[in-house]
Amino acid sequence: MITGWGISVGLSTTLQRVLDLAGEYSKDQTPAMASRDDLLRDCAADLTVAVGDIAPIERLRFDLRVKAGGRQSNYSPVPWVRLYSPAHSPSATSGYYLVYLFAADGSRVYLSLNQGTSEFRSGAMRPITKLEVLTTRAAEARAAIIDFAATLPATAGRLSIDLAWASMSTVGAESRQRVQNYEAGDIVAYEYVSGAVPDDEDLYSDLAAMLPLLAQLYRAPVIRPAAAIDEKNSPRESLVARATRNSVRRSQGRQLDPATRRAIEVYAEDCAIHELEQDGWKVGRVGHLHRGYDLECTRPDGAALHVEVKGTQTRGEEVTLTPGEVRHNQDQEKCPAAHGLYVVSEIQVQAGDPVVCSAGRPQFTTPWLIDAADLVPRAYSYRVPRAEL
Repeated sequence: MITGWGISVGLSTTLQRVLDLAGEYSKDQTPAMASRDDLLRDCAADLTVAVGDIAPIERLRFDLRVKAGGRQSNYSPVPWVRLYSPAHSPSATSGYYLVYLFAADGSRVYLSLNQGTSEFRSGAMRPITKLEVLTTRAAEARAAIIDFAATLPATAGRLSIDLAWASMSTVGAESRQRVQNYEAGDIVAYEYVSGAVPDDEDLYSDLAAMLPLLAQLYRAPVIRPAAAIDEKNSPRESLVARATRNSVRRSQGRQLDPATRRAIEVYAEDCAIHELEQDGWKVGRVGHLHRGYDLECTRPDGAALHVEVKGTQTRGEEVTLTPGEVRHNQDQEKCPAAHGLYVVSEIQVQAGDPVVCSAGRPQFTTPWLIDAADLVPRAYSYRVPRAEL
């Protein structure tokens, strides 16, 4: 942001100033809302310059634009700044894009990989009314980028965002629906809390880390040439370029391969077995038998427990279940054992031979019965009818 005195205050300061104006929100034109417009334009200008610095390093295979928003006929309590490809997401109502979303109460701002959340209805583009449509799309998108998303720090990778729509008492039902849709449409996000917004280099590093995820959804993966990665930082190199190179170095080679996946699975099972044995269970690994669960646990008194185990480098807000795992859980009338779900999230992985896993946050749910409302279908197997000869 360039002030009237020619002094750049930076992206971090601009984001914070937008958050600070939330308490003066009005749907009408006021000095505070005019200031918000100016700040959002400054933010968009900073990001436009940043994209120009990032693109030569990342070698993006798509044109990336920046646009500020948050006002239609009236001002919205949730302003935004969107980064998008005109070819893949011509408007905020369609396609995938990155967007800075500011919570209505000024508590936080998110850098969210998000999606169009409107549909053509009653002669105009209106917010989608069925949130499950958006959550399903978000789950499908996460399935497409899961290997790339694992390269984000464990502190990122939020699958749920809170834009404080419940505090929006002065706006209509359609505006509230639109903000709820932003929340439901989130695929993965960084969260920046008011008063603790990171400095510019960290913000641009996060942006550079998100771009491969957007590119994957566009089916236009970025190219990260080794020559660009290995170059030493130059004193004259821009802050954005330095942040981008650092982001590339951190993520290079961290996409999940079969060995890493297996190491994470075994590590999570080891964590679960240790806790279960401490609790008096005799535990056997049965995942290779494809029974719909990973651990078979028994006690001398005859009690039985079947435990499904999941390990992830993410925050663990969402895990993938196979059809067999779902069937076994939902058919508990035919299975006398109790059921449990053991999730180890935020696992740290050190590449090598062998792959080494450490840390992680365990969460054990028992009794565990899947609610059909919490299942999001990602794909169906369909047998094509044979044509008659």
